[in-house]
Amino acid sequence: MSKIPLRDAEVIATRLDEIQDKVRSMIADGTLQPGERVNEQALAVQLGVGRNSAREALRSLERSGLVRIVPNRGAEVRKVSLEAALDLYDLRASIARTAGRLAASRLENEEETILLSLMDQMEVALKARDGGTYHKLNQTFHDQLMAITKNPRLIDLNNTIEAELSLYLRKGVYTMAQMQQSHGEHGRLVEALRNGQIAETADLFESHILTGKQRMLDTVTRSAPAV
Repeated sequence: MSKIPLRDAEVIATRLDEIQDKVRSMIADGTLQPGERVNEQALAVQLGVGRNSAREALRSLERSGLVRIVPNRGAEVRKVSLEAALDLYDLRASIARTAGRLAASRLENEEETILLSLMDQMEVALKARDGGTYHKLNQTFHDQLMAITKNPRLIDLNNTIEAELSLYLRKGVYTMAQMQQSHGEHGRLVEALRNGQIAETADLFESHILTGKQRMLDTVTRSAPAV
């Protein structure tokens, strides 16, 4: 049995990663909705790839919790219940505590500069009442915090949980007051991080995720139809 040359294997793996990223984006922007069936052939045509590549990408996404493969039906985007979302928030909070501890002991000057720049940009977005921009910057801010840990396994685990949680959150509408509260929490977290306060950074990062959980619940309650 012939083996695939190492270089070819790397190219294939990279291509599959690109396909997965595209499907993740389609789920994130609502092109693919929770519960929607994903037709392999149609997806392959849309992305300009082979059907086998599309199938492998979907199988990988099943392992990450975004998609599930149903016998005799194929792939569909997973639905996440409120109860499951709450459980995921608790897992994120635990990861955040570890991330805060590691980040406070590993922060480098360039990383600190990036965080402060993101804080300034979020402040501008809030003053302009630009919730869409704030949301994107907030995600980048959290990604940067995780990157500072320099722990690839922790980062991968966090990304998996966030991806699954996004199936529930979708594009929830948060009030300006909620975003202001979140930004204030960011400020206290960054201050502790810059001062190398390991225990306090861990506490603040965990608390930030848990208050985010409460903000999500408040939003769900606010948007629920009257009965």
